[in-house]
Amino acid sequence: MRLAVFADIHANLAALQAVVADMAERNVHRHCCLGDIVGYGPQPNECIDLVRSLPRLICIRGNHDAAATWHYSPYSMQKQATAAILWTMDQLRPENAAFLEGLPLLRSMGNMLFAHANPYNPGAFRYVLEGKYARRSFGATRQPLIFVGHTHIPMIITRPNIFRITFLQPRGPVVHRLDLKKRHIINCGSVGQPRDRDPRACYCIWDTREQALEYRRLEYDTAATAAGIRAIDALSDSMIRRLRRGL
Repeated sequence: MRLAVFADIHANLAALQAVVADMAERNVHRHCCLGDIVGYGPQPNECIDLVRSLPRLICIRGNHDAAATWHYSPYSMQKQATAAILWTMDQLRPENAAFLEGLPLLRSMGNMLFAHANPYNPGAFRYVLEGKYARRSFGATRQPLIFVGHTHIPMIITRPNIFRITFLQPRGPVVHRLDLKKRHIINCGSVGQPRDRDPRACYCIWDTREQALEYRRLEYDTAATAAGIRAIDALSDSMIRRLRRGL
């Protein structure tokens, strides 16, 4: 099976369209969205519609999705994120709000576990960027593969044994073969707002037969998203700078 894993779209339709078009050319069998479909960007309904249309979909609730449905306080976020979420709440069609409302915090499938941020306290949305949080994540499940998003930075965190944890940040499009005798936390990066100084949309494909993880990086029309942000007073122009620079 070839599983496409993607996250952190943040209402950036142009980026999501580029990713979905690429998936269609990659013989993908299932799709897994790790959350944050909305927030920051100008097209929340359009992005939810496109995600919902994907066949054989697994979808997880992110913190921005949770905030847009009052499962997480929007006022606990940074000012710009709060303003974007309050605007998003007013824009969501009832069926799309209900879709976000019904999303789980965790899903599992075979030897894989899916979360937006981490599996040990998924509703708190703590980043896994340090060894102690990676250890807590590994301790929360026996599954060897944990897929997450949230940081907007592609990452492969490996625990070869109980004493050691390694962090590898993939650069550009690349394929990694994973040893499933070890355990791994795989961050798929961000579709709509990458923060690894590469502005291209990012997602990954996990091939269960080949045990191969492929990171994909895609150019998209950032100008279209920037124009959408500028047209909405509630959205911050600082998001445009982030899109252009991958920050």
